[in-house]
Amino acid sequence: MTLKPALSFRRIKLVLFFGLVMTSFGILLVTVGGSWDITNHLLNKPETFFSPPHALLYIGVAIALIGTIVSFFTWRIISDKQNFKSSILISLLGMALLIGAGPFDFVWHSNFGLDGLLSPPHLTLISGMLLTAIGSLVGIFKFIKEKNDSRFNYLSVLAVLPIWLSASGLFHSGSLPFSNTEFFNFNPDPTFAVLFASVAFPFLVSFCLLLGSTVSKYQFGVLSVTGFLFLLVSSFTAILPNSAILFTIPFYFLSLIPIISADLLLRFAKTHKQSVLFVGGILGASFLVIYFPLTTFTYNEILTQQTVWPSLIPQVYFQMITDIFLITLIPAVVMGIVGMTLAKRICNKILAS
Repeated sequence: MTLKPALSFRRIKLVLFFGLVMTSFGILLVTVGGSWDITNHLLNKPETFFSPPHALLYIGVAIALIGTIVSFFTWRIISDKQNFKSSILISLLGMALLIGAGPFDFVWHSNFGLDGLLSPPHLTLISGMLLTAIGSLVGIFKFIKEKNDSRFNYLSVLAVLPIWLSASGLFHSGSLPFSNTEFFNFNPDPTFAVLFASVAFPFLVSFCLLLGSTVSKYQFGVLSVTGFLFLLVSSFTAILPNSAILFTIPFYFLSLIPIISADLLLRFAKTHKQSVLFVGGILGASFLVIYFPLTTFTYNEILTQQTVWPSLIPQVYFQMITDIFLITLIPAVVMGIVGMTLAKRICNKILAS
């Protein structure tokens, strides 16, 4: 008689896990839609409520909301609810911000017209996306630990990608000059933007790639697949819509070389303590290519101060890239190492709690 309740609770936990995965996938769609929308604004494409990027964003919010509801109600009846408490609470807070950003954005537009990238409604939206994704990641990581089955390790990719993309959007908000509007100028100071981008993006690349690799116990392929899918999403949303820069796609995917190299090093290194310096440095230094083409606008504010039309992005970028690399190499390597070290500690803490 005791087997049936145990089996029932096992199935309920699978439903909880399905809700977490559904939430993470929904946020992934939201981030893709948001990134695509930014590119459309850069290209001055007509803005409509039901544009493809907006539609993708709304669908993602709906999926994430359903996933969060499923996770919450199944979490309430599982036997070890304390183990998933932080995951559920963080996701609920994130969804509250995400849903609240909609009416907040409507009120803002009604009073101030078009808003820039760095505006209170957009910060609310991105914060909600990031928190919801973090909540899902915590729960998915705990599930992967419980299963202790290598077949589940690749689910960490789905957990990490929404966080990486959401955090990238947040960091772009603090470094891109796209926030000067009729009523407010929220553009960051150019010097601050360059300094911020030079430390924040190398950290983020290394941090996010190692999160999934650590929970999978450095299974080869997890880090590479995560990096490849990030590049795929970025190329789809930031490069493909701009026909003038399509020829840069082979260059863009060259950043897979340091990503795969880091994956190999982690897999075959005798000790991960020794490899952390090399892997963190390699991943951190690769941020200049990984965050093409948007970093062009950030560094242009300091180095060339040209007017960067969408068709001129490659010309300006390749004109600056040598100088940018020399300026950012040391902080990028250092922050890559910091990101990798912190990711390992946070991942181990999640799994130990």
